[in-house]
Amino acid sequence: MSSATAQIVILVIEIIAMIASIIMILIGIFQNKNSQSGLSALNGGNDELFSNSKERGLDKTLSTWMMSLGIIFFIVALAACILTNIYL
Repeated sequence: MSSATAQIVILVIEIIAMIASIIMILIGIFQNKNSQSGLSALNGGNDELFSNSKERGLDKTLSTWMMSLGIIFFIVALAACILTNIYL
């Protein structure tokens, strides 16, 4: 692969990572406060940390999308890092 082609591929991968991150930010804004109770463990709060409540409906859908986009973002960022080190 030539240097120009590698730069184009890396640029496309970086654009995909940027789009995934923007969508993740928007989903995070729309998520219910109760579905983010895992973050309270980092802050020292334990309001509903061990509660036995399941996510339903829109909360479950948003949580699934957030997890999927997080995995996609991780893989795309790792691919961009590897390709940058190999070709540039």
